[in-house]
Amino acid sequence: MDDFRKLVDIMERLRAEGGCEWDRAQSHASLRQYLLEETHEVLDAINRKEPELLCEELGDLMIQILFHAQIAKENGEFDITDVVSSISKKMVRRHPHVFSDATADTPEAVSIQWDHIKKTLENKKHASLIGGVPRKFPSLLRASKLTKKAARAGFDWENTGQVMEKVEEELGELKEAISLKDPKAMEHELGDLLFAIVNIGRFLNVNPEVALIAANVRFEKRFQKMEKIAAESGSSIETSDFATLDRFWEMAKKASTE
Repeated sequence: MDDFRKLVDIMERLRAEGGCEWDRAQSHASLRQYLLEETHEVLDAINRKEPELLCEELGDLMIQILFHAQIAKENGEFDITDVVSSISKKMVRRHPHVFSDATADTPEAVSIQWDHIKKTLENKKHASLIGGVPRKFPSLLRASKLTKKAARAGFDWENTGQVMEKVEEELGELKEAISLKDPKAMEHELGDLLFAIVNIGRFLNVNPEVALIAANVRFEKRFQKMEKIAAESGSSIETSDFATLDRFWEMAKKASTE
């Protein structure tokens, strides 16, 4: 706790008169982009499976939390002690099977209990059953959260096969919009297709945002490997025909460890 208290004091010093002018100029709103960036850097460190990098990035993310808490303290709203106290109470409240006499002996039972506690004790401020999902969330993540809430309310398919049928239906509607060359309809149907695919992820217990982040990393690495293969063969990506590029791509995939 001494190190944590020291870090809190450092943030307070940076924001104080005579501290850092950049830090002093920040607000909750101006820090939003950095909170998002640091969160994605933590995700990248997890994907890289590099503990030292993850430790560093978690520290950077923690700074963002302390930053917001210090600004709130200066505004007379709350401080980091209130943040820690609030989350401590919430964690105890949401784990009665650990801190009280409730029973939940499987991950599924814990999840059901968690949802019940959130719904009965913590979700009264939202008029809608699917309320409380921030619009600033990445679109895939927000779609996943919205559909989970709708499913808890009973609005859901019964099995993965039904969701796959929905994906195929939406793909057919997108193909029709493409054949009509209707830009607005294509955008609409592409959105519906992506939304349906998010539901596949939910049924498979796969976070679509995390899955796409990993897919982006794989594509980047394979494309860079493909560029290297092309250069070693005396070719270039820009001047090669599609058949050659496809061959390079397959070679890059085979050489990839991911």
